[in-house]
Order: sequence, then C-alpha cells, then structure tokens
Amino acid sequence: MSKRKSEAGRNAPANDLSDQFRAESRPMSAAVLAGLRERTAAPAHRIDRATLSRVYQLIDISAAVCLVFAALSFDPRSVWPVTLFSIFAITALHANALYTISPTTPPWDRIARGVIAMGLAGVATLVYVRVFDPALMSPAALQMAVGAACFLALQIIYAFAICRWAKAGRLAANLVVVGATPTARRMIEANRRTRAVNVLGVFDDRMARSPSRLSGIPYLGTTADLANWAKLHDVDRILITVRPDAVARVRDLLRTLKRLPQPIALLLDFENDPGEDVSLESVADAPAAQLSGSPANPDWLIIKRLEDLVIGTLMFVAALPVMAVIALLVRLDSPGPVLFRQTREGFNGRPIGVLKFRSMRHSVEGEKSGVRQVERDDPRVTRIGRILRATSLDELPQLWNVLKGEMSLVGPRPHAPGMKTGATLTSNLVAEYAHRHRAKPGLTGWAQVNGSRGPLHTPEAARERVQLDVAYIARASLWFDLWIMLRTLPALLGDKINIR
Repeated sequence: MSKRKSEAGRNAPANDLSDQFRAESRPMSAAVLAGLRERTAAPAHRIDRATLSRVYQLIDISAAVCLVFAALSFDPRSVWPVTLFSIFAITALHANALYTISPTTPPWDRIARGVIAMGLAGVATLVYVRVFDPALMSPAALQMAVGAACFLALQIIYAFAICRWAKAGRLAANLVVVGATPTARRMIEANRRTRAVNVLGVFDDRMARSPSRLSGIPYLGTTADLANWAKLHDVDRILITVRPDAVARVRDLLRTLKRLPQPIALLLDFENDPGEDVSLESVADAPAAQLSGSPANPDWLIIKRLEDLVIGTLMFVAALPVMAVIALLVRLDSPGPVLFRQTREGFNGRPIGVLKFRSMRHSVEGEKSGVRQVERDDPRVTRIGRILRATSLDELPQLWNVLKGEMSLVGPRPHAPGMKTGATLTSNLVAEYAHRHRAKPGLTGWAQVNGSRGPLHTPEAARERVQLDVAYIARASLWFDLWIMLRTLPALLGDKINIR
C-alpha cells in the first residue's frame, strides 16, 4: 500500500457510500432534520429480556415451592415425588428454551413446548415412583397433574404476555446507529425480519454523503445532534459502524459520544466481510465491542428492585406518621401546597418528577427552572423548611418515587436538568457527568455518606461528587447498598458544614 493510500485510509470518512446508498441521498436542511428528530417515536417502558427471563424463572420456582408445601399438607408421603417433579419440570422448561425470550416466537409454539416439557417431567417422575415406592403412584400422579396444569397455565400467560409486549416494541432495546456504512445497512435490513432491536435512526457527521434513509431508517443528523437530542433518554444503545482504517474518525466520535450515559459499541466495517451472521443486537451487547458502559446485569436489576420494594415499603409505612405530622407543620407554617414536584434527571437522563415536602416559599419554589441552588441563610427557606432541610426529612416523600420505580433507595442523588456549578453547566465541567445517569437516582448514595451533599459551588466539588457516583455504579451490590444505608443517618446527623 502506498503512503498516499495509507494516509487516505487513516483519515477516511466513517461512511463509505456505494451507488445504492447514493440513490437514497437527498440534501436535507437543519430544520427538516430537527423536525424528524422531534417526530421520531421511541417505544417506551422497555422490558429487558434477560431480566424478564429471570423473573419467569423466579415465578416458576416460587410455584414449585408452593406445590411442595401443598403436598406436605395434603399427603406428607408424596412430598418427595412432587419435589422431584418440580425439579424435572423446571429443568425441562430450560431444556425446551422456554426461558429464552424471543419476540418472534408465536404463542402456540411456546405452549406446545410447555406441554412437551410437562410430559417429560411427568413420565420421568412416575418412573422413579414406580421403582422406589409403587404405593404412591395414584396420589403422586394426581398431584403431578395439578402441578403440570399450574406450570402450563403460567407458560400460557408468559406466551401471550411476550406476544403483546413484542408487538408494542417493549422487548427490543432502542438503538441508534452512528455511521451510514454498507454493513450497517445490511444489519438494519436483517433486523427488520427479527425485530431484535428498535432502530430509531442513523446519525453521521458527513451530511453531504449520508442517505436520507438507510433501509427505511431515517437519517437524523450529526453526532452533535445526537448528543443534544431531546429524546436521547429513550436510547438504550449506541452502535458506531466505521471502516477499520478510519482511525482519526473513531477518535473524534468517541470524544463526542463517551460523554453520554448510554453504552457504546463499535463495529468495524470490513468491505470483504458481508457480516451476514452478525446482528445489531449481538454486536451492541457483545462485551468485546463495548467502548463505554455495558448492559446492566439482569440478576442485579432484580435484586435491586426487590431491595427497593421490600425495604422501601417498610420505610414508607414506618414514615407515614412522621410524614403526616410534617405535612401539618408545613401547612401551618406558610401558605402553599404541602408537597411539590421537582423535575430531575433520572436513569439515562430521563426527566422524572421528584416529590419533596415544601421547604421554601411557594412563589419561588414553584418555578420550573430548578437550576438555582440553595445558599447559606437563603431567605427563600421557611422556618419549618430549615429544620426539614437540615435533617433531610423534606425528602421522605421520595420513598413514593422509589416504590414507583423512578428512583432507588441508593444511587446518585438526582440533579436538576441544566444544573450549574457557579456560572457553568456542571455537565461541561466533568467529562463523565452523564455516566452518573447509568443508574437510577437514589435517596442516599456513596457521595452523600462521604460528605458530598448539597449545592456544588466549585469545579473540584463537582468532580469529586461525580467520581464518587461513578465509583458507586461500578461497585454496586446488595451489601454495599446496605452499608451505605447504615451509614446515612450518622453521616447526616454529623454534617454541620454542607448547605441543605
């Protein structure tokens, strides 16, 4: 390869459009692109398939435990056959891929495989009973029939629920493609048959060379447009497709996109490799392809949600009398509503309405901007509000946000959109600022128990908090959460410095 050709390859564009791409190319104005981005509809309330699979397994295991206890009360002698049947049934369901969530599998197919699984489990169990205790054949057969009916009923419910969610696009992750390459086109065409992911749009900085549509998927603008897209919080994955020799281009793309909270994957577009066996979903989820972030662990998602529901419910019930007294004091202290809702950035930067007891004067606190931070001896704070803020009791209503799934008990504290440190946007001060949105915001967090609470007035304070938030996300576990919760109250009571 000549030196000139090597230099050209090193700085090659991310997209290498062939004649069929040019046929779709049309010049598009910035206003048209802005309109397309505004009209792009992203399926909401997505369900992670791996997490759904774990949930179905937990439900079936719970059903098996209930069957064993029912057998114990009905005929203690038949406990071991029912236990054996339950083990065989769940194993057979695994073997028949009924815990693999596929949006394209019709309900009748899942139901048929469920019948086969129950038949295999029943036959295997009856053989064991016949060999080891023939006297139990009749009661064991009756109880296994009831158990098989229960498992099959669950599989029918699962099958039609999966079908319904698949039609609504809720079982597919929302993905955007950066780079209008031939491989991206082929993968998008293949995805139209499998519906493994929802491809929302294509972004590419080479506007003059980019097609207006790529296999039916609209071109929505440049990477700068993607970074500032109002619907970015609906995006679950970002996939970059570039030629392997476009080194400088990859570096520029990463510099722009690594600030975003979404996991970013890279696919190199080799001209001589058709990539027919590669799907958008497999590349976006492949660990080797990850450049920034990674898909969440489904087991941890379930544990985290159970933690929030169980502990959050207990805390909410225990706090009800305290909240009733606070509500009365707030009402008597100053005119205005007892509660108010603040717009904050949640998971993936999605706007959420966070509840708090009103601790400031209504005319000021009702403002929607929410970017002016509280100062020491702030005249806007009411008399009861100073006590509530000093003890963080004003945040007790956020337990409702936790139960709704908008927040978590432990996580980075929710910040206001456009929050500033001094006169500068905090997101412009810290490159990893958006990475704190890779987890749900929490009532308390690692940063808070380490002294980073209240307003941020210096770049150093902003960087410290973001570093602690990102460190929590990397280390998150049930025991770490419990440790943070245990440290929260002593940290709050011993903090006489931070403004709240």
